[in-house]
Amino acid sequence: MRDHGRSGPDGGGVIVRKRLLAVAVLAVVLTGCGQSEPAAPPPPPAPEEVPAPPPDPSAGGDVELSSSPTLGAIKQRRKLIVGVRADQPTFVTRDPGGEYRGFDADIARELAKRIGLDPTTQVQFRRLPPTLVRDAIGTGSVDLMLGGTADVPQFTAMPYAVTDAERNLVIKADDPQLAEELRAMLDAAVADGSWQRVHDQNLAPQGISAHP
Repeated sequence: MRDHGRSGPDGGGVIVRKRLLAVAVLAVVLTGCGQSEPAAPPPPPAPEEVPAPPPDPSAGGDVELSSSPTLGAIKQRRKLIVGVRADQPTFVTRDPGGEYRGFDADIARELAKRIGLDPTTQVQFRRLPPTLVRDAIGTGSVDLMLGGTADVPQFTAMPYAVTDAERNLVIKADDPQLAEELRAMLDAAVADGSWQRVHDQNLAPQGISAHP
């Protein structure tokens, strides 16, 4: 008769080995859970931003000139309105086709180019008799007047050529930034040879000597 209360020869050993294996597996799991994740590498430093250089208002091309209300209006309408003298054909004339030619017309186109406009299509000339020059400047019907005079405090004049007398570009005095920008453009035209080219094409053939 068998004794059912006793295990076989290897029964106890199998049970012990299973228990030891379970303990070992549990120890491995607990050891893995206790390890911390490796720290993430720090992010690379952000590249240093180099500020863009400010635009040069004396250079040609489209330049932001929003500090002058007059120049802002010119750029918004995409047209420079220039007054010229009807009584000075030595400096500006209008041919039968309506094209304006001469020293003053080309100076106006140089200024338009430096504002950022097309000098061939975005300059409008107004040919004025002497009696209307002051009103045209004062009412703002022209942005600037070539060959004008600043004989009242409301006007600002700057020379753009000297022949036997000084020729002045005249604007309203209430926009000092406009005066500053125009002076810079005229200086740049002299520096890069544009003024001399305009002189040689228009005044020199008439025997007129002039300087900036």
